[in-house]
Amino acid sequence: MLAVIGAMDEEVALLRAEMKVVGAETHAGILVTKGEFKGTEIVLAQCGIGKVNAAICTQMLINLYNPDALVFSGVAGGLLPNMQVGDLIIASHLIQFDIDLTAFGRRHGELPDSNRMIQSAPDLIEKTADAFDDAFPGGDGPSLMIGTVVSGDRFVEDSKTLRWLQREFGALATEMEGAAVGYTCQLNEVPFVVTRGLSDTANESAPDDFKSNLHTVCQHSFRLMERLIPALA
Repeated sequence: MLAVIGAMDEEVALLRAEMKVVGAETHAGILVTKGEFKGTEIVLAQCGIGKVNAAICTQMLINLYNPDALVFSGVAGGLLPNMQVGDLIIASHLIQFDIDLTAFGRRHGELPDSNRMIQSAPDLIEKTADAFDDAFPGGDGPSLMIGTVVSGDRFVEDSKTLRWLQREFGALATEMEGAAVGYTCQLNEVPFVVTRGLSDTANESAPDDFKSNLHTVCQHSFRLMERLIPALA
């Protein structure tokens, strides 16, 4: 079984609409829809925004449904000048950028007895990239980038923070859940991958861009997921 998570309703609605639903349950206030998507058995959950919600949802899905792998799909803010709204990112690594133990000589994002960078499963990264090529053949769709994504309980909307995230972490994008999902999967030894569509560029116009572009970005993510989920069966 494959577990699939998104933070907001817009990030899971298209998948849910195409599922052959066999049941639904609510745990810790999180609706979990169980069924098939293009012949693949999945559980789909909308975790809510933020790292706490994401970690709770991930652990609940692992405990109750014992998935073979987990995929998180959602939107993010791009951090590089050449990025375009609608482009897709596969997170090869994730970091919690708002972890700050620098007073004890540690780097931003570093926890004691833990790697700073949380690594997605390499084989899932490869399958996700292949799914992108199937979803957008010919190079006439969004671009794909693979690299580090940073997570924190903050919607980034200023150029100063954007530059800091670029320089401190070498990050491609910023969002609010992925590292918590990855960290929880890592502790439970469950393979995972996080994909993100760019809804904004994390600068001062980010709130308006996010609202304007959310629908289009979710369409791009859905095209990727409808190829990826059967590939992970």
